[in-house]
Amino acid sequence: MSVMFQTLTLEETQELRWELHSQLPGSAKIYYILCNHLEDLLTGFEVIVDQWPLWNCLILRSKTPDSVPSYFKNYYMCHTRSIKDFKFFIQRPCVVDWKKPAIFTGVPYDVVGLIQEKGRRELGEVTSVEHRFMYAWMKPDPPEPAVVPEHLKLTVLKREHAETVCDHWKHYRTNDGLVEYFRQVIENFDSSAIVTKEGRLVAYICMQYNGAMANLFVDPEFHGDNLGVVLLRDLTRKLLDKNLTVYGFIKTKDASFITTCQSIGFSWVPQGSMSWVHYRPLNITPNSGIPKIPSTSKITGGSGEGTVYEKDLFLNALPLSCNECSGIPAIGKSACVHVSLS
Repeated sequence: MSVMFQTLTLEETQELRWELHSQLPGSAKIYYILCNHLEDLLTGFEVIVDQWPLWNCLILRSKTPDSVPSYFKNYYMCHTRSIKDFKFFIQRPCVVDWKKPAIFTGVPYDVVGLIQEKGRRELGEVTSVEHRFMYAWMKPDPPEPAVVPEHLKLTVLKREHAETVCDHWKHYRTNDGLVEYFRQVIENFDSSAIVTKEGRLVAYICMQYNGAMANLFVDPEFHGDNLGVVLLRDLTRKLLDKNLTVYGFIKTKDASFITTCQSIGFSWVPQGSMSWVHYRPLNITPNSGIPKIPSTSKITGGSGEGTVYEKDLFLNALPLSCNECSGIPAIGKSACVHVSLS
């Protein structure tokens, strides 16, 4: 035990999991991370809290720099019941190694400014992605199943689809290991997919380690077939059959996708909304071997009316979807880094 934090034992972590279970759906993003940690799907992490058993803040972080898969290197998976306490906790000595890059997930929006200021004091660079709303299925009954067009087949993602999925989302993540990440997600979690009679993958949705649905994608050729809604309903029904909390994160400015999810039956869960922040010490050299996540990606609009800048995303900050991926009509103009608009 440290005066700055306490590292939980296996028994204490199990106790914490059941406490978080009683706080669903708002605690879903950290509850399912803990479940996967205890089931050895998230290996190499340790759980630290500000105090025990009367905790207010918790973080999953790697035990050593090399104890976690490359796609989760430098991650701090956070949860708090008190923004005020978390602001103090994250600055305590030895909680975060500010000499190395850090990717904070599950961070309340009100803490982003503090991390930015702390990063400046540490002479580092801090970037963040657009805040996310949490939308969850709160109704007692599942959604009605959607009908798949006759020329298509409803199925699940398979291991051999990992490279195709990675290719769709590669601009959202520049770290090595993205293909392996999707292989693990496909093998260990539920998914829904749609293929042609010839077996070509044309639409899919999968899960993340935090229990969120994500990566909803529909081939532009099939945007008129309402496949995004078909997949959302299908995966929701699968997860509800297992008594799981069904939810996803949506960009706060994605009005059309929010409207679609609401029309299906999803509800906003305010306490589940969160942000993602990336801290990078400026003394890291380009050849240091530490993966870099660019702060912005430039997309040129096909209409020639200007340039849109969108933040690159971190794993488990991947959104439930976006308009260009899902085929859901957009409200206003938008651009997506992994759909060619030029």
